[in-house]
Amino acid sequence: MLNIPSKFDDLFAAYLGLRLSAFDNAKLVVAVLAAHQYQFQAAEIKLINKDEVQSTPRYAIKWLGLTDNQVDVVDVNTDILDDSKSDIFDINGIESYCRETRYCWIDCGKINQYEVGLSLIDPQGCNIQVINTITVPVMTMQQVGFMCVESAHFDHC
Repeated sequence: MLNIPSKFDDLFAAYLGLRLSAFDNAKLVVAVLAAHQYQFQAAEIKLINKDEVQSTPRYAIKWLGLTDNQVDVVDVNTDILDDSKSDIFDINGIESYCRETRYCWIDCGKINQYEVGLSLIDPQGCNIQVINTITVPVMTMQQVGFMCVESAHFDHC
């Protein structure tokens, strides 16, 4: 059985302690997912809670093709992110929701946030409204390493 939070922790273990800008986090997530042959879609989103309070726009990556196997190839097309209706999360917890839908959202941070970590979006009690899809460059893991070193150097100068 696929354990989504554990799979997330395994894939991103080396990066969970990092605090990068939201867009750098998006580049990191895209690079890691691409390196492991997962399908994904990047977007600018708003989280809306039950009281209709909207969050500041954030960058998020929709991690597609989640199955009990490593990879289930999913054709990425416009229907996947047709969230004009929003994804309404009424299933308890990340695990059951991701297993049911075959995707999860990874939060990269508010679009204007500088130092933020990665996290899975807990679908319980909120809607995700996609504002628009974004193009995030797919970097090699070597480029990710350079980006992390550059960020660490910049933070200490």
